[in-house]
Amino acid sequence: MVLGGPLSDLLPMLRRMPNELAPLHGVDEQTSWPTSEMVVHYSVAAPSEAEARSVASALAQRGHRWVTVRLVYLPHLDPGNRLFGKPEFSRPELEGWWSIDSVVDEEAPDPASEFHQHDCEKVAVDAIGRAHGGFWNGGSLANRETMLPGFDHRGLVHELDQKHAHHIRRDVISSFPPPTEEPAPATPLQCTIVERPFPPVLECARQVARDQEAQQGTLPDGTSWWLTIEADGFSDDREVVFELADSVMHQGTCYPHTADEIPLLAGLACHEDIRPAHRALFTTFLFEAATIGQRVAASGADRRVALGLPLEETADELAARHAVEAVAPYLLVRWDSEDEAVQFTLAALAAATQHRASGTRIRHLAERWATGPRADALRLAAALAETDDAEVATVLRGIVESGVIRPNRVPSPLAPARGAALNLLKALVEREMSPLLAQ
Repeated sequence: MVLGGPLSDLLPMLRRMPNELAPLHGVDEQTSWPTSEMVVHYSVAAPSEAEARSVASALAQRGHRWVTVRLVYLPHLDPGNRLFGKPEFSRPELEGWWSIDSVVDEEAPDPASEFHQHDCEKVAVDAIGRAHGGFWNGGSLANRETMLPGFDHRGLVHELDQKHAHHIRRDVISSFPPPTEEPAPATPLQCTIVERPFPPVLECARQVARDQEAQQGTLPDGTSWWLTIEADGFSDDREVVFELADSVMHQGTCYPHTADEIPLLAGLACHEDIRPAHRALFTTFLFEAATIGQRVAASGADRRVALGLPLEETADELAARHAVEAVAPYLLVRWDSEDEAVQFTLAALAAATQHRASGTRIRHLAERWATGPRADALRLAAALAETDDAEVATVLRGIVESGVIRPNRVPSPLAPARGAALNLLKALVEREMSPLLAQ
């Protein structure tokens, strides 16, 4: 299921939000703004030259200073090359596609407004790409001394002088929704402070690995590695915690070994000799492992739909989700004995594994906060756990209206609804985990 129906109005909602600074953002030449120090490069892929030129015209009408159209560059690597298939080196699925590249060189009243303008323009460029059967294909942000001389003008189809571009951009900016204030930080989630000393996390990881070896007879290579790694290779427990996560999901990506090593993270998430703050983090890692495939499909939905690629999880991603679903009940049954911080992450885990029985207690936890990102996260988690699509749509609309997420994080209308919601939930969970890292 994609975002059609109740969720398809999220992007129009952004456009309807009134810009209270519209008079300031209009084309009133009496108001002087400094030229932005940073210049943005946008790149869109389109399926044909005709569609590419239509995209280029639309970008020029938005005041993009230079717009080029040319065939997507594809290094033709031998399929046996280890770089073949990696997006940055070989993209055979884009054979025959066209690349539209442009530069936005504009003005802004202040640095905060400048970055808000970048976010809003990214939303608009995404929509233009979708409308022509294409998708956002990258981009960059750099200072003008670097970007302007280095921009590749081959295939130039539109060019505006700086004054004319600035004039058009003023009018475009007046249509952007106003920037919203970042919600005030809530008191950090309560995390039990235990006076007794805790053993090093590495020692606990070894204990969990040894216990699993005793039960199973053999261990996955990645898990057995923790039995031999030297402690002096880590500066502190925090480094061990994040190395454990990275060894299972390097840079947040699933691999063939990921599913086999989920039990190690689960064992640490419920280990009595792990600090509550670290157990909350391990539970968060399990949430991420269970949802990576759905989240990646949602964030890359425009590209996948345009290229006719599947929106389903890969075999490795599906195996990781099933592995988390297998261990989740052993953690969720501990809800009543856990403190607030761990309960919050258990709510995310219940959402990831569609644990309907957790819905009531998640909503009960949410009652501690009347409003705000934390309450939104828990309402969203409860709806996802109970697979209540209508409530998911309602909560997502509320999150967009609250401004807690930046405009460029609003899901594409082509994104699968569940994956889009899990992406936003991940951002809200990360927001709450940051203060725990100091504990």
